[in-house]
Amino acid sequence: MQSYLPGLTYLHSILRYFIILFAIIVAIQCLMGMMGKKKFKSMNKQSALVLLIFCDLQLLLGVILYSLKGMTNLFSSGDVMKDPVKRFWAVEHGVGMIIAIVLVHIGYSATKKLMDDDRKFKKLFWCVFAAFVVIIATIPWQWRTPGVGRPNVPSIMRSAV
Repeated sequence: MQSYLPGLTYLHSILRYFIILFAIIVAIQCLMGMMGKKKFKSMNKQSALVLLIFCDLQLLLGVILYSLKGMTNLFSSGDVMKDPVKRFWAVEHGVGMIIAIVLVHIGYSATKKLMDDDRKFKKLFWCVFAAFVVIIATIPWQWRTPGVGRPNVPSIMRSAV
């Protein structure tokens, strides 16, 4: 199973950019819809659905990587909360991303409800915006603390860390 780690890590790292892109697309569509008092169209719902699918796929890959990399062992040491690197990987990254994905799901659920278009745009916008902020804050960007930061553009040839 360890031979799959570089490919799964690469896919997990690249998928973040699709999530960021679609979060921006959905947020812009919502802003344009709110400002222009536009009708909520199937295109708006489909963009939100693509974002939701990417987030769910990312969660699945994250859970697989979490278990394959033995991240659950981080909890066995008593100093998880004292060590910023262990805390990031054991708590901050996973919890932050789950919160973001829940927000995307809540926002998407508004697209299926019988409510006026302005309320749909507003609910979807605020949920996606909040999720976007959490995602950006909890991605292990290259400039973060050593041990946390990962290459912004990963190489599939690098060994999995």
